[in-house]
Amino acid sequence: SVSCYINLMPGEYDDTLEWPFQGKVTVELLNQRTNNTHHSQSININDNRPDEHKNRKEKEDKTSALGFPRFIRHNSLGFNQPNNTQYLMNDTLYFRVSVNVKSKPWLAGAI
Repeated sequence: SVSCYINLMPGEYDDTLEWPFQGKVTVELLNQRTNNTHHSQSININDNRPDEHKNRKEKEDKTSALGFPRFIRHNSLGFNQPNNTQYLMNDTLYFRVSVNVKSKPWLAGAI
């Protein structure tokens, strides 16, 4: 299986972000044959997650990894004619990561 994990890491805009982080992170493995039937999985980072996964990090620190130990099976990566999918082409996989931040409603439109 292909595994896929995410971490929150410190960045230059951390002072402008809301902490602890709350939102939805979606990881997509892109189908290289057509612009549909991408393989995707999502992680919700909310109050139910331990603080170690969502708190701001300093300098070289990073959060504990969250993810999918079995994101997709190896035998699903090649060409699948009935589904018209092919995730692995020319020894390359393409991923798209989307982050939807759950903001505080009283701050909406403040920026």
